[in-house]
Formats: sequence, structure tokens, C-alpha cells
Amino acid sequence: MIGQTMKCHTAFIICGLSILGVLAAAPGPAAQCRTSDKENTVVHAAVLPGGHRGAVNALAYDDQGRVLSAGADGFLEIWDVRHNRAAERFQVSLYPINAMVLHPLKPQVALIERDNPGVYRISAWNYESKRQLFTLGFSDPIAYINYSAGGNFLMVERSDRTGLVFIHPETGEMLESSPDIPGTVSFAATGRSERTMITYMPAGVLSYWDLESGKEIRHFIVPPHLTSLILFGTNRFLGGIDPEGLVILDAVSGTVITRDTSIFRRNSSGILLPFDAELSELVCLSVENGVSTLYHLSLSASGRLETKNRRIVSQEIAPITSAVITQDTTALGTGNGRVWRFNQDGTANSMMVQDQQRIAEVAASGPFLALRTGEQAIGFIPLDYTQLEDTTRIHFETSAYTHLASNPGGDTDSGSPISANFLLWHEKDTRRYPVIKQVRFSFNFDNSTEAIVQSDTILDKLSSKFPLRSAAILGDRTLFLDSAGNITVISRITGDILFSFSSIGSFDAAFLDGSNIIIGRSAVSGNTPFLMVNMVTGETVPLAYPASIGVRVYRGASGTVYGAVVDEESRTLKTALLRLNTTQPARSDRLAEYPGEDIGFGMAESGGLLASTLGGAGASIYTPGGIVPFERSPGLPLLLVDGSHFFIALDGDGTIGWHDPQSGKLLALFHLYEDAWILERADGSLVQGGVR
Repeated sequence: MIGQTMKCHTAFIICGLSILGVLAAAPGPAAQCRTSDKENTVVHAAVLPGGHRGAVNALAYDDQGRVLSAGADGFLEIWDVRHNRAAERFQVSLYPINAMVLHPLKPQVALIERDNPGVYRISAWNYESKRQLFTLGFSDPIAYINYSAGGNFLMVERSDRTGLVFIHPETGEMLESSPDIPGTVSFAATGRSERTMITYMPAGVLSYWDLESGKEIRHFIVPPHLTSLILFGTNRFLGGIDPEGLVILDAVSGTVITRDTSIFRRNSSGILLPFDAELSELVCLSVENGVSTLYHLSLSASGRLETKNRRIVSQEIAPITSAVITQDTTALGTGNGRVWRFNQDGTANSMMVQDQQRIAEVAASGPFLALRTGEQAIGFIPLDYTQLEDTTRIHFETSAYTHLASNPGGDTDSGSPISANFLLWHEKDTRRYPVIKQVRFSFNFDNSTEAIVQSDTILDKLSSKFPLRSAAILGDRTLFLDSAGNITVISRITGDILFSFSSIGSFDAAFLDGSNIIIGRSAVSGNTPFLMVNMVTGETVPLAYPASIGVRVYRGASGTVYGAVVDEESRTLKTALLRLNTTQPARSDRLAEYPGEDIGFGMAESGGLLASTLGGAGASIYTPGGIVPFERSPGLPLLLVDGSHFFIALDGDGTIGWHDPQSGKLLALFHLYEDAWILERADGSLVQGGVR
């Protein structure tokens, strides 16, 4: 409920609201372009950023008058309020962002990230350079975060601990100057000199602290369980909401100055917004029976609340999940990912975005790149982005499959240099058999090319007793691993079963060559994390390596085999990426480590070099001269593909990027929309076509 929201910044941020509502329609792709007033450069409407996918959990205004938003999709978005449009969008986390605070002096933000229980992180970013300053993991949830008045430290409260900890704002280093506070803090702010601090504890205690000595100066007993706390009136007043309604405290003495039970009743919820830190004014957003109302209030010298303005918010703007206000405009974020500008005259405008059709998976074979959309439609484009031409139309067909696979490096036995084979399979639906699609180019009378499906081979002899966990294809063979540890190798030509094997506790499996497979598994009861199996003789060869689990195995086009292991050291999990030495496993090359568990990262080999997304902060190439990071696209890379002469990355926004296999430089980006596609090349040129 809104009334339970956590106040994350005394001047700007509100997060964690929940109201039912209606999704507003967003504008689609447009062909026209316009000129930017600021930089006098052409801005194509066709590459306007998309909006958030999921709730907008936090909003802020920066000193340039732009709105910043962060959401459940892990993206940070910057909005041009003057032109009512999205300006920039980039992904900062693979996890939902629950809260955001803005640095008071620099273009920096600190974020609270949270996924399932056990993943609690704080990260800090320079949002103009898109540079990550630090990421800091915790073992318990983060209840509150705020910058000090001068931005010299971050104040962080962990919900399973008592008291605040101070963190360096650019390195994430824990500072020793944290005061010893014997209780949970839900609000904290420093004075301008950063020598004193005010805190509020839900138990009903308002305290002042001397930060030089770390000692409490004084405290007052005040109403408990206040939420959505704000300071206003040059920090003289503290406003909050409790079950009885709006409460205004004298922040110096802790005295209750006034209460208002008409705005926030027991059946309503809402938040407080600071209107101007120097004025004795505040704004309340109240929601009752699905109707949202903005109240602009003023606190008189006698302690009375006076309503300066009252406006009903259109029910079209719902469900509201966050809000921020300046003297000119109010920005409202919603649970369906939209950001609205609510004006003083009561009118509202949805900020313009251009949402992409999300590409969920890609695979490469021969001269083709197969695309699977979030709606599970399948389409094909040239593997080489330079072959995409204006007006080319991409055909998508409906599919019921959740995964794509192909032969790394393409097929050498396909019989044609312009054909390819792709494996489509469903992860959970055991009644749907995998299928091999053979695809070829069709040359049209206008010299254009089109990918068409030449034939399908249904692999209906695969046992459908258990859900599938992974699949691979090599030459004329396909491999499947199910959730019970059963491995089946099937001919992709005839669909006949060629080999079966069972290994309980298996996590992944891949081909080593035409005669051998490798399995990654749990190393319990004397097992090794990897096991080789000969498909001709049935002989098994354990690969001993010091790790608890072999979570990933992958064969590159060069024949090199890579693996990933998870192990525990000093009660801390870590994931390592290996170039496996199958003859002497202990001498396997340890290419990279991540201090945590990451079993779903992407990896691919191109030109004999491996790249991976281990850790989730980006992709890197492992070269003899060192680790080379990919140049980033707006989204974080999730899936990597061997593109023969390129590394191909699929990012969290569903955008495909082509990267130089040596330098990681971004060469082109492919965006898919409902009825169009757009290719952005590194030289700034655009290629566009249709979708059918």
C-alpha cells in the first residue's frame, strides 16, 4: 500500500506505491525525425528509447531539470521534460531497483537492488558517463538509503540489523565514522555541515547525533510508525503519515504541531512530497477508492495547515508507484512502466517512448541468425549485419517453443553454403517435441533475399517424462538433458535415438566431439564436477577439479571446451569460468572469477577467443593480452552468440548488438518493433525495414 512506502530522499524520491489502474497507450515507431534544440543534431523518432517494463519504483529531478526514473526492469531512464519524451535509457542491474537517491552535487545516483531472498545490493552510478562507481552486496535487506547533505557519504540501514552504516559514495568502502544507534532507523538526514544528523526510529524516537563523536545529543518520544517522512521549511518541520492521517512535527523539539485526518483516512493511502525545502509547504498525494488527489498545503505561522491547491489526478494515470515534484511540474510513475507529467493546470501528458518488441533469444547457424521474440514468434535475419538492407521485410511465424539452439560455428555438412539448421525446444512442456528447422535463402526477382523454412524434422522419439534442462547440436546430432539427469542423443536427420545415459545431479551437458559428451554435475558422494562419456563404448571418465558443482559446459567452434564451477570458500560462494583441460583437469585455465553464485551467464567463442557475461555487469573477451570489455549497448548483455566474424550479444532490452571479436567495439544495434525493425550502425547511419 502507498501508506507503507519507504521515503528514500528528503527532497526527491518516493518509492514502493501500489494502486490498481489502467495502462496508457504508448506511441509506436515513427518515420519522421526532428532537430534537437540543445545540440542542433538530428534526432530520429525511430530510435526513441522505450519505457520501463514493470513498475517505476523511484523518480528524481536533477539540477538540469530532467527526470530520472528507476524500475523493476533494472533500467535507469532519463526524461526530457521540456519535450515530453524519453532521452536516454540504460540498464544498471539485472535485478529490480527498489529505490534511488540522487547525489546533491554530482550527476550520481545510488540504488537499492533486490531480487529473491539472498540478493541485496547497493550500487552507485555516474548517470551522465554511464559509469558504475561500485556495487556492494549485503546478506540482509536494505531498508533505507540516503546521501548526506554534501554527498560525502551514504547512510544505509539494513532491516535485519540495528543502526546505520556510512559508506563512501564513490568506492562503496564502509566508513568507521558510523554512530552507534541502538535501533532500526527509517529516516536520516544530515545538516549542511554534515556534523549533525537527525534520525527517526519506527518505535517513535526522534534523535539528534553529533557525527564527530558518534554520540546522541538528544532525543524525543514522538508518534510511532510514521512513513513517507520529509523535512521542509528549512528543516524546521518533519512531516509523516500514520494510521490516523497526516502528522507535522517540530523537528527541533519533537512536538506535534498539527494533525490532519481528512487527507489520509484509514481506507486511503498516499505519500508526502516536499514542494520547496525553503518554504513551509508540502504536497500530499492521497489515494482513496482508486481516486488520486494532489494537495498543495502550507503550514501557517500559527501551525494550521491551509490548502493552497487541490487537483484530482486522472484515473488514466494508474497504478501510481512513484512521484516527484518541482514548482513547475509533478512527475508520476506507474506500475505499468509509464512516466507522466502532471501540470499545474491539471492536464497530464504521458512521456513519449517507443517500446521495442523484446527479442528473448538468438542463435546462429550458417549465414543466419534466428530470433525468438518474447511472444515466442520465430524469424531469421542475416548473420552479417551489413547484409541487412533498407525496406527488407522480416517474416515471423508463431511458435510454441521457449528455446533456440544451433551448432557453434555453423554446419559444415548442411550441403549448401546458404542453408542452416536450428533446434527449437520447450523447457517445461513435455508434450511438445523438439523440432529441427532447416532454413535457406530465397533469391527474389528484385535481387533481395528472404529466409524461408525448407523443412522440419520433429524429434518425437525423445522421452517426454521430464522437463528439459539444456540442449545442444553438433553436426547431425542433437543432445538433450532433462531435469532427472537423463541424457539423450538423437539424429537430427532421422530423429532416431543414438545414445542414452543417466547421471543424477547433472546441471548441463554438451558435445566434446562426434564421439564424446561432457556433463557438468554436483560433486557430492565422491563425484567430480565434470564427467566425460564416450557415446560409442559407454566408457566414463571423471574430470577431477576442486569445486562443488560443475554448473555449465560449452564447446566452442574451435573444439575448445569451457566450463563453469561454483564453490564455497569461507562461507562465501564464488563462480569460476574455466578453459577445461580434459587430459589434466587440475591444469585447466581459470579465466575469470565472480564473488557470488552466477549460473545463468552467457558465453560464446568467436575466432578462438571466449567472451562471457559472468557477474552480470557486462561482457568481456578473454585474450592472451588480458580481459577486454565489450562496448556496452543500452541494456546489459544477457546472451552471447558466435557470429563467425563477430560476437553477437542480446541485451536486457531485447536489442541485438554486433561486436568486434578482438576489441569488443560495438559495430551495430538491431531493434525490433511491432511492425518495423531498425539497424543502427556505428557510423550513425540507420537501416530500416518492415516486419510481417
